[in-house]
Amino acid sequence: MFKKNHLVYLVAACYCAFANAEPLPPDGEWRGSLSAGVSLASGNTESSNGNIGANAARATEDDKLQFYLTALYGTQTDANDVDTETAKLARTGVKYDHDMTAKTFSFTSLDLETDKLQKLDLRSVLGVGVGYHIIKTQETMFDIFTGLTYNRERFDDVSRYSTELLLGEETSHKISEATSFKQRLALYPNLRERDEYRAQLDASLNTAITSKIGLQLTLSGRYQSNPQPGVKKNDLLFLTNVTYKFGPK
Repeated sequence: MFKKNHLVYLVAACYCAFANAEPLPPDGEWRGSLSAGVSLASGNTESSNGNIGANAARATEDDKLQFYLTALYGTQTDANDVDTETAKLARTGVKYDHDMTAKTFSFTSLDLETDKLQKLDLRSVLGVGVGYHIIKTQETMFDIFTGLTYNRERFDDVSRYSTELLLGEETSHKISEATSFKQRLALYPNLRERDEYRAQLDASLNTAITSKIGLQLTLSGRYQSNPQPGVKKNDLLFLTNVTYKFGPK
């Protein structure tokens, strides 16, 4: 049974990373999505969770620029009227890809995150690397990539700095005019502490209801080998969302 704070943490990750699953047309137009959600429960325990998310991306024949932002907050009141925060999280980031040849590309990324439940005041991750387009068409994209990241983490009472190796792959496929699929797997071995690493897996299936509204099924997993005391190493979530898209089709 997953704890509620693990669920709401991963909801944010899903909203920011996979609101648009289909490959981006290389026409220089901005596309993205907006999302917002609220959940309420009452009875022996009363709880409320709210979240907002946004992402935008622009692709040309030679490069791609992506932004994301997400935030959520949740509270819980037990039978004794004791209030507890179940979520207090914000994440944002930017990634730029540039094709060096028809098959190879370079990238630069910056990700920022704060999460009270993980005792995380701020995590900032700067990454650079190169990748290879195994498949790159209007319907299907399959990339492999590698690089280095500099990870700075500031917790309640300690700060950590590490250099990480980045290894990963990413695919997206337009199954039909209405349905698309995307998944990404990334591993972050710590180059300073050889036994420590992070891993991220995201997979998403999108089906359009209208030209702007869609149904999204998402599987998301996070693993960190060295969390703070009292924080679990892994989180896993499957959920269904409704999204609103903007920009050209």
